[in-house]
Amino acid sequence: MVGTGDTLYSIAWVNGKDYKELARWNNIAWPYTIYKGQKLSLLATKRVTKKASASKKIRKTPSVKKKITRRTSSNYKKGLKLAWQWPITVKKLEKGGAQSGVVLVGKSGELVRSSEGGKVVYAGNGLKGYGNLLIVMHNSEFLTAYGYNKRLLVEEGSVVKKGQAIAEIGNDNKKRHVLFFEMRKHGKAVSVTKYLPRLRG
Repeated sequence: MVGTGDTLYSIAWVNGKDYKELARWNNIAWPYTIYKGQKLSLLATKRVTKKASASKKIRKTPSVKKKITRRTSSNYKKGLKLAWQWPITVKKLEKGGAQSGVVLVGKSGELVRSSEGGKVVYAGNGLKGYGNLLIVMHNSEFLTAYGYNKRLLVEEGSVVKKGQAIAEIGNDNKKRHVLFFEMRKHGKAVSVTKYLPRLRG
């Protein structure tokens, strides 16, 4: 059930789902607005699939709706080439324990920067275990998350550029200055070291 502050992206993130599939299973159209108390299915069902396919057939007829879809997705095309950068100056990289991302050790007061351009689709502290968290959608495939922040510098809905300061690094229980960082492709966590530049040392 949808709670206060939840977005389709945050629910998909917590459950390891692709937000586009979650939207399709629940017949939620762009811009993927959901409401507190709304019940969402986290699995595809035959009934939902049939409804989704029927709605697709209806949408194919009017040309106006096609144009709207193209406009809203123009900034996040699947074919957009992404050139990733590390969100902080990494002193040390550690696995994120039970979570599927990594913990990046940095320095006091360091600003967290967006690894690529995109749109902030979640900004808050409602997801347990992530602290002050940002989720950025880069295109139709990739999302990145930035957690454990001391404070957030951008709001949900903001369009950010590559390298733009989006948060201030926070601390862990060992009083180290750390950032939780995760990258997902089609809702599934991927190795950040596969896509980001090789760390020195």
